[in-house]
Amino acid sequence: MKILAIRLENLASLAGLHEIDFTASPLADQGLFAITGPTGAGKSTLLDALCLALYGSTPRLRQAPRRDSQIADVNDDTLTTADARTLLRRGCASGFAEVDFVGRDGRRYRARWSARRARNKVDGSLQKTEQSLTDLDANQLLTAQTREFEKLLPERLGLKFDQFTRAVLLAQSEFAAFLKADDNERSELLERLTDTQHYSEISKAAYQRVREAKATLEAIETRLADALPVDADTRTTYEQQAQAEEQALAELQAELSRHQAQGIELERDAQLLQAWQQAEAGWRQAEHEWQQNQTERRQLAQLDELAPWRERARRRQALERNLTANRQTLAEQRRLSEDGDREREALEPRLAAARQAHEQARQDEREAQPLLDEARRLAADLEYQRQQLTQQQQEHRQLADTAQIDDQRHEDLTQARQPLEARLDEQRAVLARLLETTDERGEHADEHSGAARSADRNAHELRSSLNHQRDLAQRELQTLQSLQHDWREGERLHREQTATRQQFDAERHRLKTLETEGKKAAERLKAAESEDATIRDQIEAARAARSESVEQLRQYLREDEPCPVCGGTDHPFRHAPPAHPGVAMIEAIERQERQRLEGQRQQVERAQQTYHQYSADYRACRQGMQERERQLETLSRQLDQARAAIDTHDDAPALRRSESADGWFETRRERLNRQWQEASDRLAALDDAERLLQPLEADWQRLSLELGKLEERRTLNRQRLQALEASLPSRQQQVEDIGSRLAARLGSHESVPAWQAALERQCRQAEATLEEHQARWQTLAQTHAQLSQKLVDLEQRQQDAQAEFDELDGGWQAWRRERPALDDETVEALLAVSEADHRRRREALTRLERDLAAATVKQEERRQALHDQRRRLLPASDEKDLLDEANSRELAGQLARQRETLQALERQRDERQESRDAAQHRLREDNRRRQAQREGAQAREAAQHELNRWRLIGDLIGSADGKQFRRIAQAYNLDHLLTHANQHLRALTPRYRLTRGGSELGILVIDGDMADERRSVHSLSGGETFLVSLALALGLASMASHQLAIESLFIDEGFGSLDPASLALAMDALDGLQAQGRRVGVISHVQEMHERIPLQIRVEPSGNGASRVTIRHR
Repeated sequence: MKILAIRLENLASLAGLHEIDFTASPLADQGLFAITGPTGAGKSTLLDALCLALYGSTPRLRQAPRRDSQIADVNDDTLTTADARTLLRRGCASGFAEVDFVGRDGRRYRARWSARRARNKVDGSLQKTEQSLTDLDANQLLTAQTREFEKLLPERLGLKFDQFTRAVLLAQSEFAAFLKADDNERSELLERLTDTQHYSEISKAAYQRVREAKATLEAIETRLADALPVDADTRTTYEQQAQAEEQALAELQAELSRHQAQGIELERDAQLLQAWQQAEAGWRQAEHEWQQNQTERRQLAQLDELAPWRERARRRQALERNLTANRQTLAEQRRLSEDGDREREALEPRLAAARQAHEQARQDEREAQPLLDEARRLAADLEYQRQQLTQQQQEHRQLADTAQIDDQRHEDLTQARQPLEARLDEQRAVLARLLETTDERGEHADEHSGAARSADRNAHELRSSLNHQRDLAQRELQTLQSLQHDWREGERLHREQTATRQQFDAERHRLKTLETEGKKAAERLKAAESEDATIRDQIEAARAARSESVEQLRQYLREDEPCPVCGGTDHPFRHAPPAHPGVAMIEAIERQERQRLEGQRQQVERAQQTYHQYSADYRACRQGMQERERQLETLSRQLDQARAAIDTHDDAPALRRSESADGWFETRRERLNRQWQEASDRLAALDDAERLLQPLEADWQRLSLELGKLEERRTLNRQRLQALEASLPSRQQQVEDIGSRLAARLGSHESVPAWQAALERQCRQAEATLEEHQARWQTLAQTHAQLSQKLVDLEQRQQDAQAEFDELDGGWQAWRRERPALDDETVEALLAVSEADHRRRREALTRLERDLAAATVKQEERRQALHDQRRRLLPASDEKDLLDEANSRELAGQLARQRETLQALERQRDERQESRDAAQHRLREDNRRRQAQREGAQAREAAQHELNRWRLIGDLIGSADGKQFRRIAQAYNLDHLLTHANQHLRALTPRYRLTRGGSELGILVIDGDMADERRSVHSLSGGETFLVSLALALGLASMASHQLAIESLFIDEGFGSLDPASLALAMDALDGLQAQGRRVGVISHVQEMHERIPLQIRVEPSGNGASRVTIRHR
């Protein structure tokens, strides 16, 4: 995985667009760079942009509270402090972060995160963020959906968010604290660094499960103790009471049912009596309404008789009215037709006159057209001549004004040039004196300025001479620096060669010691193996003879005296020997022999281990000596090369003759710097003189040039004025001649358009008059035709209506003669009644008749039902007296008495039922408690089993703060981390290794230069601590990235506490990372690091809370 470029816009303090391209020079040429800038400038924002583009969040945002902490936004909106949109710069409508990277498959991708406000306005509400992933090699958008992006990005990049923050953004500063922490703090730090908090959660959960299981068991036992059932005697009493109450309630319920049946019959009699009385009242009401509608029934009969003639009578009346109206309409239409005929006759002479006037106007317009064309040509020519005259007059005035202005400007420029010429002569004299002084100084220069002394006083040649002199001094300074570097490199190689030779001598001495000790260890091993073989032979012989003497030896055993074989004072087989007497004795002796063999085996193993350790140390020492020999050869070769490089310098003999190389370098550097400074001072003086002279010469040249141009323009203007003054009179005469000819052609008209308009107006008026008369003629003709057709139609309809009326009137008069009782007033009243009103009256009378019949039937049915009920209740009464008032009163009294009896019985039943329910409730409650005891016993057994199971787990890994299992898990993680860290530490410095020791999570440092001495991490210097911390951080990155190659690393701080020597060691470690092919970015405030790292990405404040990003390379 490799980061290729970072782009961002309007994030936090970085306003505007910024791009850091690691594929372009100078970043592509250097593997180590520093991100520098003052506190708060926005250095960490670059890393935030990297995380935002890839994952839509940052480590700092992940640690912020997500719900309780709110911050205000525009329009009363709020955001949580964990919202990534809070990084959008205030006052900006949009922003983005974009990263180009090489994925795990070797392809190039681009991940982008963006945020914007509504309508791209700074006062708009924040919208949802957008994320996209693009395959740059295929130029294909893979996704623009956030959910799909979150799935695809880790697959292409090879790292999840937590892995990325540990593998790419190194936690080196946290490991510095990790080294100094105790076991508990170290387990917490390691848990957070490796993102394995779930082990603590599991430990806490196991502890909590034990507490919950114990609480569950205690709750069950408490519940069982609070719900104990009654004893057997009380139970029997409860059952007898419930049975007695149930029997008493059944007897009372039977008596209540009998009285309820009697009450139902009496209630039914009362209801039937009430229903009969209501039905009889309804019948009387219906009879009364029927008698009141007798007149309505008579009128309805007349309407039914008139119904067949109703529509024909109305049609007859309508026809009679229409005939009268049609006669009036015919008379009016005939009058209108006669008026139209008279108007057409009067219009014909006016129409003929209009046609003649229109033709004459058209003829006049055609005859005037040639004259109009000639007038237009004269008018156009006149307008052109007038414009030319006006232009010439205007140009004459402008040229006259310009000539006056130019004369004044010429005079001003002449006066301004006079003092400028004086100042220019004065400054040239100053420059001449300066050149003379410079030449005098040059006479005392060294041999390298010979070319400058031979030059003339020309300023350009003098400048070239001084530049050549300064360049010579600069080149000699660079040569001096190269010589100093080669000299120091030779001294360093010499010191390293001496130290390596000393190490070689020490290892050779140690090799001899190891040879001697190894031979002794081999002899001890051989002696131990020989003794082991002897002991084994003795034991085998003893076992062969043992079986025969066991019986005899058992006979001599005594109480509380030791056994001669095993030494024990307890003799279990003395009085009760086993089935095979030799077995027990053999077992006791064999136990002793096994112990002896085990002791001898351990002695042999120790001897073997010692021998193997010496052998391994011997081989390691031999390898170390071979490595030192190779190092000595390499150092000798490099030292020879360094000395040869020194010999190539001209100043090498003088340097070797000097007593102090540093003093010689310093003296030589001061002299060359002095020469370079003198040449620079003289160049500066020459630049100052020329800088003062150049503007004066430029002003003089500008004024001279302007005077020349002004003189040329004055000459041209005078010539043009003379030409215009000669041509103006002839142009004026042409205008007057053309004007006279045009006036003769126009006559009384003001202009050619006015003449043309008068002709067109005359034609339009004649044409309008003709069209008006023609339209009126057409209208009169159409009206006459319409009136004629309408008269024919009216006369035909009048004849048809008259025939229909005669037919209807004959039938109507015959019907009236058959009914003399119906006078005209009655007939008119009957005809005035609508059919709807007729139907309504018929329906109302039908409804009254139906209601009367229904009421009669209902009254009779209810009377018969009451009669039948009384026959059952009063079987001794006479049939005709069943419905009289006396029987009704008697039955009402019986009903009242029955209701009182029922109320008393129901109260007794309720009381008895409550007693029965209480007895049954006691039984049910006792049954529930007995069932609860049975179920509780099972639950208690299950809870106890669950508690035992969780207690085993809790005793092993459970704790309230989670440290029990955390320490077990983090011990494994620590082993894994130290394995990876040692791989990186070997590449950074082969001297040190890390191992566990001192405590469960303790860390010790193995110093290879101190015979693998184990040192405490607290004894490390600042530089050594940095190396170990960096190795741990790289080890954590390897754990997070697994087999993925990480080529881009970022280290944030961790250098502020280093002294110069430790800082140099840290820089060597960073150079080692760079040499491994990785690109390393360091964020630091340490000025010494800024000076040691030539390539820097600077974040500099530019005011108003904004910063800019620049790349600098020294």
